[in-house]
Amino acid sequence: MKPLLLLLAVPLPPQSLEALGPRIEEREIDTPYGPVGPLARRGLPDSASIWIQPYYGLPSRTDPRATLSAAQALGIDQIVACDSVVAVNPVLGPGHPLLITDYIDFTRHQPQTFFEREGTAGLSQAPAVCPRLTDALARILPAAPGGVYLGVDGPRRETAAEARMFRAWGADVLGQNLVPEIALARELGLCFAGLAVVDAISAERPAPPDTADDYSGLEVVVQALSAFLQSLREDSACDCGGRLTRTLPAGRAGPEDQPARPPRA
Repeated sequence: MKPLLLLLAVPLPPQSLEALGPRIEEREIDTPYGPVGPLARRGLPDSASIWIQPYYGLPSRTDPRATLSAAQALGIDQIVACDSVVAVNPVLGPGHPLLITDYIDFTRHQPQTFFEREGTAGLSQAPAVCPRLTDALARILPAAPGGVYLGVDGPRRETAAEARMFRAWGADVLGQNLVPEIALARELGLCFAGLAVVDAISAERPAPPDTADDYSGLEVVVQALSAFLQSLREDSACDCGGRLTRTLPAGRAGPEDQPARPPRA
């Protein structure tokens, strides 16, 4: 079983990662776009092992192309990114998990492609995320809705006017760690799925009462990832790489049975 890469951009207590198995090894990878790591590999018997890379969307973060190149160097073809997000959809609140089914790219300072000279005209239309991995996560987290992720640069938070605009565009959450990684993974033919946990609500919404830090949503996600790794033994391979050279039927953006999106007030 090939390993999986987890881009972890949520504030988890280190001991919670034990649910993913003991640490097996640690590596740093040099790529044409800069060094990546250290990455730690964990695993449990009879399940796929998982490489974990702490990942935070700051302007000074590692070049996203380096992250994806390091995955290739490690023989990884499956990536799950877990991000802390700001909820634009008023139905979502702090601690709610969300499966990413589509995205909007509002980044302005991140590399958008590996094809710096050739452009991306040759890429075919394809689902934004890997349907197989997303469906596997949906089976493990049946209560988590699917939603649209809007990628921003940060570190500045959105204004109230921007939040209203993003909501009108159809965004459910805002984040800094899945875009442009989703598009770059597609260029390399890697399977990519996104999982988010709401950490805050957008600027135009009334602030909720102050509460102590709540890790319940994060703990659910960690347990889900452990079950997800076990389930990968039974899942068949997909053809995310093959989608680079063929065109899907017009109007088809992904599987019909995607996780339901949260209602929009």
